[in-house]
Amino acid sequence: MTVSLEHSRELEWRLSSEKSRRKGETVNSINPNYFIHAGNVLLLVAYSVRDILWLRLFAVAASLITLPFFILQPKPLWAPLSWTVIFAGLNLFQSGHLLVERRPVKLTAEEEEVRRLVFRDLPPRKMLEVLSIGSWITAEAGERLIESGKSAEGISLIIRGKVRIIQNGQVLGDLSGGNIVGSALILSGAEAEVDAVVTEPIRAIRWEVGTLQRYLSSNPDIRIMMQQHLARDLASKLASYADQSKTAGTP
Repeated sequence: MTVSLEHSRELEWRLSSEKSRRKGETVNSINPNYFIHAGNVLLLVAYSVRDILWLRLFAVAASLITLPFFILQPKPLWAPLSWTVIFAGLNLFQSGHLLVERRPVKLTAEEEEVRRLVFRDLPPRKMLEVLSIGSWITAEAGERLIESGKSAEGISLIIRGKVRIIQNGQVLGDLSGGNIVGSALILSGAEAEVDAVVTEPIRAIRWEVGTLQRYLSSNPDIRIMMQQHLARDLASKLASYADQSKTAGTP
């Protein structure tokens, strides 16, 4: 009885050993190099695309497909395996961030108006970034946005309403939607020689000069766009003032 029990245990051990051996042979029959080659092919594709999102997604796929290469070695390569997982996680996180950034942006009516007036060539999300460094203001008739003899602390883009420019009691002209109050001052840096008085309640977006200048310094594409609009705004004001002067001088 004891001999039969020992013989049964020996058979079980042999069967178990045979299964383990066959399993090891099956695993070893898979050439790990296939995985590293496939991963490098995906990396080659990743470096060939122009879109940064697709580049990162292909990089994630390349990292994941190379994992078996490190695991199927006679002695698993834990160090490169760990770094590959870290790189895959980093690229996956950045891919998610890019996807969030690329979600469609819904603008409010006022934001749409700002884009139409100034930033029509700017992506909506980037335009919202520009607006975020400013503040929305509402001013009633009689309020002054600029006072003569003082430096302008900010510029205001009029969305709706009207502002009158007065110098020494003489009306130079009126500003309305799309005009920027203080554009000449931010370009020259000089003190104001005019008063900007609200004649019709306005809604505007206002940027502090220092904050705007720092932002434009780090965003050259938007700086160029803003400078172009400031130049056009100033030119239209000069033309308007000249026309009004001619009209006033006509008997």
